Amino acid sequence: MRIETAKLLTSFIENKDCSISEFEQWVYTNSELEKELGTDNYTDLISLNFNDDSIRLNVKEIVDPILNYAELHKTEILELIQELIIKSRKPLDGIRQLNKWAEKGYLFLGSIESIGNFGEQGKSIVYSLNDEMDKESQWNKLQKVDSYFINDLTMIKEKIETNRIIFTGEREVIKYYGEQFKYEEK
Repeated sequence: MRIETAKLLTSFIENKDCSISEFEQWVYTNSELEKELGTDNYTDLISLNFNDDSIRLNVKEIVDPILNYAELHKTEILELIQELIIKSRKPLDGIRQLNKWAEKGYLFLGSIESIGNFGEQGKSIVYSLNDEMDKESQWNKLQKVDSYFINDLTMIKEKIETNRIIFTGEREVIKYYGEQFKYEEK
């Protein structure tokens, strides 16, 4: 399955940036989807009632077994890290996104001070930044508070690219934390 397809499927399942009507239209107009999902999964998907309140769960049940979470998560985290390294996005948005990945089980991201202290009053950079600040102002403030941010991101990126951090795609449910994805660090 192509990464772009996996991204859209997980975006829909996780109720991110994909509405039910947009997803339904994509399912019916994507000429490659049957090839990517396989005939049985594709037939199950197009047979769903997209007006059902459980549509996202129903889609997850169909595609979850065939999604390559290891490759998908590796790609998405590397893309996010690269955007932050080259400062093409606001750091506050990137920090929030990295924290979401850490909450999914990728605790190696907590070695970055801004992620490890996310939300801790008195320690967290998120209290120093706000959405009204422009990108440059956010980067200037972050540099003062967490001067190792870019360096830490670069080191994590290198570890992922050299397979010293390996995404397994496996997951487990942990009490109080819910579903957590696993990784190996060498």
